[in-house]
Amino acid sequence: MTKRDLIIFFTLSFMWSLSFIFYRVGVPEFGSIAFASLRVLFAGLTMLVFVLLSSENRRGIRENWKLLAVVGLFSTAIPFVLFSFSAQTVNAGVLAVLNASVPMMSGFIASTFFNDKLSKKQILGLFIGLVGVVILMSESLFAGSDQDSSLMAGLLPMGYALLGCVGYATGANITKNYLQGLSPIAITAGSTIIASMVMLPIGLYAFPYGKSISLQAWVSVICIGVFSTAIALIFMNQLIKNIGPMRATSITLVIPIFAIFFGYVLLGEALDLGAIIGSIVILIGTYLSLNLSLTIFKKKTV
Repeated sequence: MTKRDLIIFFTLSFMWSLSFIFYRVGVPEFGSIAFASLRVLFAGLTMLVFVLLSSENRRGIRENWKLLAVVGLFSTAIPFVLFSFSAQTVNAGVLAVLNASVPMMSGFIASTFFNDKLSKKQILGLFIGLVGVVILMSESLFAGSDQDSSLMAGLLPMGYALLGCVGYATGANITKNYLQGLSPIAITAGSTIIASMVMLPIGLYAFPYGKSISLQAWVSVICIGVFSTAIALIFMNQLIKNIGPMRATSITLVIPIFAIFFGYVLLGEALDLGAIIGSIVILIGTYLSLNLSLTIFKKKTV
């Protein structure tokens, strides 16, 4: 792994961790569906510029538009809506930790549907990660509420985020197995532009017309679309090509650290013991499921 790859790795961690802050700022004003639609739309517009600037950036998009449409729905449109719903009540740090379960889900999908067998260490990691999710959700699971509605109100937002993670994992596996011949920009452009076409009418319908939207909320949705989606996905696809998909997805181990820090500093979000313990267990499970070594970042290019 080169120094350039390492810089991209941590830059991407920073960019994606901020997306959970943007969720918390923008969703309350725009609403979940409108915010997710605008995020996809701004990402699609950004990638449209890349496509118009160079014919190389659009090579293979027309031939693979159906697969790119599937990736766009599973990796952007659907997860963004689900995470936007979750962000209404779940704090940024917890959202980032739930997002760290993507590699575990990706490994399960790869093993089940693409015959990419997991090692015993990786299977153990999947189990530990699942335990961590239960701990993270334990306050809602075992609060002893007499009302089912209260229980569901606590579990559903986290469930939305986990379903979004399934979408991310599915899209990653499709990209890995069927779209390796396309450039990172072409994959990002094709998937986000198609997803934005799907989300545009939904966003127009869900937009809170007549409501005063603050400048802070507008900045949040523009930044999450341009930087935390379009540019970040280009970096991610490039990282996959440089160091491989398994090592690239280890980025989700770092994101919660940034997100919890920014959530605490910028949003004043509290940290409870269950969230801290659950976070640590999930990170351990993710680390094992990726079959990583602490020395991977010390390797030099020959």
